[in-house]
Amino acid sequence: MRMKTICGVLLVVGAAFTACQEQGYTIKGTLTGDAEGKTVYLCRGMNIFALEGIDSTVVTNGQFEFTGTLAEPELLTVKIFPDSTRSMQGEHGIAMRPIIPLIVENGAYEINACLDSIPLDFMTYGGYYDYTKVGVKGPQMQTAYMDYQMNLNKARSEKNEQSSQFYRRSRTDEGCTADDCIAFVKQQDSLQNIIVGKAADAIRQNAGSVVGLYMLSERMSAFDAATLGELTQLFPENVKNTVLGREVLAKADTVKACAIGSPYIDLAQQDVEGNPVKLSECIEPGKYTLVEFWASWCGPCRGEIPHLKKVYELYHADGFNIVSISMDAKKADWTKAIENEGMEWTQLSDLKAFEGPIHRLYNFDGIPYCVLVNPEGVIVHHNARGPELDNILIANYGNKFPADYRLYK
Repeated sequence: MRMKTICGVLLVVGAAFTACQEQGYTIKGTLTGDAEGKTVYLCRGMNIFALEGIDSTVVTNGQFEFTGTLAEPELLTVKIFPDSTRSMQGEHGIAMRPIIPLIVENGAYEINACLDSIPLDFMTYGGYYDYTKVGVKGPQMQTAYMDYQMNLNKARSEKNEQSSQFYRRSRTDEGCTADDCIAFVKQQDSLQNIIVGKAADAIRQNAGSVVGLYMLSERMSAFDAATLGELTQLFPENVKNTVLGREVLAKADTVKACAIGSPYIDLAQQDVEGNPVKLSECIEPGKYTLVEFWASWCGPCRGEIPHLKKVYELYHADGFNIVSISMDAKKADWTKAIENEGMEWTQLSDLKAFEGPIHRLYNFDGIPYCVLVNPEGVIVHHNARGPELDNILIANYGNKFPADYRLYK
């Protein structure tokens, strides 16, 4: 009798679970503003520049709705198209569209927002999203994801505002002195430590579910090798063995290999004469070396070169070196840019641009990008340029900048 009772209970529980799974998810949205008749897509993917549409609908009477079923919780993005353009390039340049990311599991979601207030896709690059601009209600994973985002946003907003003020000042007649650079970097580092610490805590708290994986995928490049190694070990096997788990943890291994605290990765390149050269032949033990990734066609890259020439002139004799690796595909373009810019340090390239392995090995998808290698051959900084580079050089070699020095002048 008792066995029959237990079996009956198990059958009821199993049936309830199956019914819940079959019920799937429902995403109901209410939009105000000029939303009527606009097309709304439900998209899959973590790269906002390469989202895959899996469903679409049209806003009718200010409402839209999506339904479906997922085998595993997944990051899906609601993307609204204000016009008929679907490409990244619109009539007036880059086409930016409102998006709302959701950690979707089988359950009910409600969205309430004004179309003009929803954050735009390009403004969320880097994995940050301001949920104060939209009203979203959903199951526990969505709540945890929103809490994590809002926890980071205050420090991130303050960091961005400080950065904007500093760089605006650097372009004025007043400019920024070496002391200004030191003070700015100290402020930025303090806020970045807050962001990284809160992100790591959120991942630790949510490592038991896939929402922790999404947090890790967004922030992994900010962690040093030791922290990233610790965080990846927190996920239980059932989470690691999901499709997302395998993807994110494989990416984490790649990122860890070039994270702060890891040895630099050797590369096979060519010099301007076409001779094979390894990066390890150019990084001298006992010296700081900036490995700078650039290209002749990259305006911001070339905009940094005058500053690099200045600090190279001031600090090369003390042990500071630069190795520039071009992401060009055409040798003539590369060598002409070297000549025009008058760079005296080592120049290398495999002339494979982004078709080669360099950007994957060093985990970057845009330039300018650089890593700083310390005298022991360990990566100690990513993107040390401008004020960050000045601060590091002053800390290690003393302040050799003249009294009238102004950043980018």
